[in-house]
Amino acid sequence: MINPTLKIGFGIFFKTSLIVFALTAPIAEAAKIKCWTNSEGIRECGNVLPPEYAQKGHEEVNQQGLTIKRHERALNKEELAERARIKAEKEAAEKARIEQQRKDHILLSTFASEDEIIMTRDGKITTIKTEIRLTRASLTKAKDRLRGLRKKAANQQRNGKPVDETLKKEIIQTEDQITNYQAFIQTKIDEQSKIVTQYDTDLKRYQTLRNPRKRVTP
Repeated sequence: MINPTLKIGFGIFFKTSLIVFALTAPIAEAAKIKCWTNSEGIRECGNVLPPEYAQKGHEEVNQQGLTIKRHERALNKEELAERARIKAEKEAAEKARIEQQRKDHILLSTFASEDEIIMTRDGKITTIKTEIRLTRASLTKAKDRLRGLRKKAANQQRNGKPVDETLKKEIIQTEDQITNYQAFIQTKIDEQSKIVTQYDTDLKRYQTLRNPRKRVTP
């Protein structure tokens, strides 16, 4: 039978041991051995890392000499810039990959076949060509009208009369109209070129997604 006094004493000892361990654990943790390479290339170890080597990297080892943690040296400006550049390139590449996946999904869900892509392209081009044809017809009429207005103004001047103000305004308005027609036509020509390029690219991508081995027919 265990003496009650011994039980009490053991309990006090056990609790005291826990308290001592709790208080000394942080000290033991802080007392990890640190190893570094000095300016002469010699490896040194100690409980405290010299300030002059704080930015040059070091290791922490346990009592058995095994490395438990590595602290890399601080990077210089050039290295930091290079790391930032590489990170930016990776992020840009990932962003481009996600965007391409989005476009591929739209392409495959929009068109059921290659013929639909070609028909859609040709339909848009036909519409643009019609707009250009009609605008060119209007442009021709505007030019004819401008020639008539200028001829009328020239006649007034030959007769020694000042050009009528209303006539002047009509000439200016017609000139502006001609400029607008020409700009519109050029815009549509550029739009047509972009559509051809866009749908040719879409067609090639569609064929690659549907059948990677199939070649694009011109």
